[in-house]
This record gives sequence, C-alpha cells and structure tokens, in this order.
Amino acid sequence: MSSFDEQDLGQRVDRALATITAGPAPAAAIMAQGRWIRRRRRVVRTGAVAVLAALTLIFPALLYKAVQGGQPPGPAAQELTVNRLGPIARNGVIGSGTLDGKPWTVRLAGTRDPVAQAKGLPPTGRLGTRPGGSAPVTLHVAGSVAQRLLAGPVSPGVAYLTIRLADGSVHRLYPVAWHGHSYIGLVLPWNLAMARLTAYSRHGELAYAIPFSEPDHFPQVVSWLRPGAPVPAEISATVATGWNAGTQDQWSIVVRIGPWGTCLLNQAGYSGIWCRPTLSYPANAVIRVTSGPDLTDVAGITGRAVAYIKLTLRNGKTTRLHVLHVGGQGFYALSVVTNHVASWTAYTTAGRAIASGTGPPG
Repeated sequence: MSSFDEQDLGQRVDRALATITAGPAPAAAIMAQGRWIRRRRRVVRTGAVAVLAALTLIFPALLYKAVQGGQPPGPAAQELTVNRLGPIARNGVIGSGTLDGKPWTVRLAGTRDPVAQAKGLPPTGRLGTRPGGSAPVTLHVAGSVAQRLLAGPVSPGVAYLTIRLADGSVHRLYPVAWHGHSYIGLVLPWNLAMARLTAYSRHGELAYAIPFSEPDHFPQVVSWLRPGAPVPAEISATVATGWNAGTQDQWSIVVRIGPWGTCLLNQAGYSGIWCRPTLSYPANAVIRVTSGPDLTDVAGITGRAVAYIKLTLRNGKTTRLHVLHVGGQGFYALSVVTNHVASWTAYTTAGRAIASGTGPPG
C-alpha cells in the first residue's frame, strides 16, 4: 500500500466498484464462460482440501473451499475395482483395488488424527477421528495429474457406503477400523466424477449426497439429503461481474444452487469454488464466503431482508453494492482492494439499516 499514491488508489477503487454489474444470467451462458476460462488456463494448482459433510437444513453451515489441482487430465480409466477388506486395518490399509488394471492402496499414517496416503499422490490433510457434526462421512481429497485420493472418518452408525460414478458404475465401501475409529479410502481417475454417495446402516439407507463436480476441481460434498427426499432443482445466476484493474482481467462470481447445496464460483482470474449447505439464514445475515488472493474478489450470502449494502471507503466516498436474491438467499460480490473499504451497512428495501461492520462486508 505504501508504494501507491493514496489518492490514485482511491480513484482506481472507485472505478473498480463502478464497473460492478449484477443480475441473473442464463445457465448456458454461464457454462460457456466457464469453458472459455478453462481453455485459457495454463497452470492449475495442486493441493489437498477437506470436503466437509453436513446434513442439509439440520447442521450448521460448513464452509468448503476447493482448489483446483494438477494439469489437464488424461483419458479416464476403463475399470475400477474396490476390494472388501477386513474390519481392522492391517498396516494402516483402509482401501485397495485396481484402476485400469493397476493396483492402488490407501494407507493411514499416524495413530491419532492420521493422514491418508497412496502411491504417486500427495497425502491428504489430517482426517480427524469422526465426521463433522452427525454427518455419515467427511471426505478429504488430494490429487495429482490423473488421479484423486479420497479418504475420511465414518460415523459409527454407518455399515457401508455406495459410490456411483459418472460412468454408471456403483462401488461399495466398507469402513475399516484404525485405532478405534472407522475410515474409508478410495482412488479415482481425475476426470471420472462422483454422481452420488449413499450411506447405509445395518437396517437401511441413512442419507445420500450428490457432490458438486466441476472439471479441474475436486468433488465437493457439503449437503446430505434424507432417504427418499426429492432432488432439489438446479438454479444458476450471475451475482456480479466487473473489471479487475490489478490483473487486467474480467472477474465474475456465479452462484449455483442444487442438490449439492449452494456454491459460489469465481469464473475469472483466481478460479475457486466455495460451497455451503443451502440454509435459511437470519433475515439480516451478511456472511462472507469467498475471498481471493491479495484481498480481492469478495463474495458472500445474505438473509432475505438485505436489499443492498452501502460501502464506505477510507477516502470518505460511499458506493452501493447490489444484492441478488435467488433460491431464498441473497448474494453479493465485489472485486477491490478490501483494506481500502472502511465499513459497510446493510439496508432493507425501505432504507432501514439492519446490519453493519468494519472492512469488507461479512
């Protein structure tokens, strides 16, 4: 900040905020833009991120941020097999099988709060010993150029899980005990997406989840649905778009709501996906969900009563930030040097202030 002239920075911030436009967009246009952005990508990030599982409308919102990894994947493997192991993990092995005829093994390292490992893949983060809340399973994901490693703790009430892949194949996963806690582990080809994950007790189905899957990104499981519950309809809309003077590129925040929950996608510049369960938030809620690098590309969710947000900049100027309402939730987004935003206030359509804070909204 000290290398910039304060007045010049304030002018650039004003111009950046002035370029923000908002409103719904057809799903076809959104996906076309995503494909164009993906063709532009030359390098994608690798990493391991946790896929947090929470029952929709039952558990508190759990935030999941997926970072894309590897390089463009090669052809999908033609066949996946999953072995049924004994109830107790031997030498830390919680999963094994073959992928396109080549063996794979998932092994735990560490006794308490272990990590999962598979040959040729980066390890996952710490798995913990139990799923989040009362969820059937919490999956952690790591990846390479061609494969994904999925592993995580399983609830004691889960007898087994089934995973249906995009090619129509279904595989059964049995939890394996390791130091008094149950885990599952699996290796998948990078570009063979999970279509459905179902958890069963000894007496029947407990819950099912439909992961949010995007090319070049890890699958995300944040919402579980009750057995027999209808699959929620899908909604897509553009929250806001604008021009990022720092990166000299267009930015765009898109929301996609469906059986996977609510996901915000940054479809330009820094490409990321943030997903939460679809919840009924307090009417005056203002919750920051995303934040890109260098404190830019901020987006979030609001309650039903929030019609717009007024930003007060450190240079004393103010600007109004539009809130898009779709699927029973409100959404906002801006791309600006956020430490130049002094404070914010949320208003109803009648102009009544109902929430406020310092810095960027949320």
